[in-house]
Amino acid sequence: MCEPQARRGGCPMTTPEQHAEFQTLCEAVVEQQATPEQVARLEALFFSSAELRQQYIVLAHLNASLATIGRHSGWQTIAEQEASTIPAPTSELSAHKPSSRTVVMWGSLVTLGLALSLLVAFLLVNGDSHPNHFAKITSLPGTKWESSTIPTVDQARFGAGRIRLAEGIATLTFDNGATVELEGPADFEITDPLHCRLHSGKLVATMSPNSKGFAVQTPEALLVDQGTSFGVSVAPDGRSTLQVFDGLVEVTHHQTGEELAVEESQAVEISPTRITKLMQPNEPSGSSSNRTSPGARRQSQITTAMGVGADHYVIRDPQFRDGPADLLMIKLSDERFSGYDRKIYLKFDLREVDLDSLTEAKLTLTASPTDLGYSSRMPDTMFTVYALTDDQLDNWQPDFLSWETAPANTTAGDQLDTSLSKPIGTFQIPHGQKQGLFSVSSDALVDAIRSDANQLLTLVVVPETREVQAGALVHGFASGSHATLPAPTLRLIHQE
Repeated sequence: MCEPQARRGGCPMTTPEQHAEFQTLCEAVVEQQATPEQVARLEALFFSSAELRQQYIVLAHLNASLATIGRHSGWQTIAEQEASTIPAPTSELSAHKPSSRTVVMWGSLVTLGLALSLLVAFLLVNGDSHPNHFAKITSLPGTKWESSTIPTVDQARFGAGRIRLAEGIATLTFDNGATVELEGPADFEITDPLHCRLHSGKLVATMSPNSKGFAVQTPEALLVDQGTSFGVSVAPDGRSTLQVFDGLVEVTHHQTGEELAVEESQAVEISPTRITKLMQPNEPSGSSSNRTSPGARRQSQITTAMGVGADHYVIRDPQFRDGPADLLMIKLSDERFSGYDRKIYLKFDLREVDLDSLTEAKLTLTASPTDLGYSSRMPDTMFTVYALTDDQLDNWQPDFLSWETAPANTTAGDQLDTSLSKPIGTFQIPHGQKQGLFSVSSDALVDAIRSDANQLLTLVVVPETREVQAGALVHGFASGSHATLPAPTLRLIHQE
């Protein structure tokens, strides 16, 4: 049997006889007829071959698919759960078809589902050395999948495939540093580490130096990144919109061959016949066909890493400052250990923002594990975001910011001086969750931006929920210095 350490170097090809034996043993488990000796043999085969582990996933998927037959017979919940988490079989592995005996009662399907959970846990704990896997998937609670040919289990690794996201947000993190945030409903196809296709829906892509040249196909054009962050939206009729937040994207129209370089803070609409610029303030009035129509909406984006923006977190007792330097950490500690209290300060440079046309604003933070504390000791956690109202307090610098010098801070770990600040919204991180996107969007945030006289906006994130027991999880968010995750971001909507 190939040992776990040796699997990365490859094992001998699995024989047809082993495939047949493995299938028979799986069927015995499904039908609850396996003997202890058969279970032991199944386990030995499972750990000996990556091919057999893949066959196991296929067999599990086929049995889960059978469960959909019972949607009107009380099996709906089971069928939906299995269909949303198990990848579809490939044409090659479909040759290993289960016999008619695998059409079994729903209780057996539950048994196989539990066994599949053990498989997923094994892969996550022991790592995935599949040579064709080049990314991993992260999805937020509440995310719903319509269908998928890749695993959709949180933190699962995958290769080429297609996913249809019905609802929620899924983050695809590629080994080359590219990150794609997919917003449901969306139909997205991954070809290889540098090529994908957005059939419909929305995505936001953030690149790294190693992912330069990352290409997104839309129904009407090819979008090639040249080191950037950009958003793409594809409507059901195939028309698409590209918004470049940072850097440069090269667009090539499929039908006309037209090429266009779209730069930072620019946007274009791509129809079946042409590429139309949406942001051309200096365009002659005679070219009205290519101008933004009256009442059109456009989006801009500002991060704490832009201009004179900044971010930092303060901790009551600096001797306890620990953890990744590129994360902003926050926590309301047990009162006996208040030295671990933390708050987050964010500064945004608004000098390039068209305040007169601003109608909507959203603050988005990207959570990332800090590896500090235990999540079981921290319940659902509420946070309040405040905006400083005194412009003289916006001149803080990260290197000199402390609990005592932080503007509008108080001795209380869950409060801010409301004579110098005002709350603009709240958000909650569910119990046990360490990753994902969390946002605040409100009229109060829009008012804070539009009324900021010095065009420097300071937002402060304050924890409202105290840890249940000492040693609880410390939540963290990517800072402006993070190498791969997006910095704290203001996404702004303007009405022309």
